[in-house]
Amino acid sequence: EKTYRPEWAELTILEWAQKPSEDENFMVRKLVGKSFGDPVDLHDLIVAKELVRQRVVVGLMSEMEESFKRFNIVLGVDENEERNKK
Repeated sequence: EKTYRPEWAELTILEWAQKPSEDENFMVRKLVGKSFGDPVDLHDLIVAKELVRQRVVVGLMSEMEESFKRFNIVLGVDENEERNKK
């Protein structure tokens, strides 16, 4: 793990969250294709949020059947086709 810091091992979550971090905005950076350490701005955040809105589907383990129905709709899987009835 590149970002592991042994000196942070005993920090509480609150203490850790208040520390400056090089991997700040990690997910935004990944979603918009920027490299580690590249600055991100408001435009990058807007693009990242739109990508998540368009491409992420969340399912719940407690609602497995409904979740799979939604996955199938998003992925264009026809549940009536014989090969999809397994």
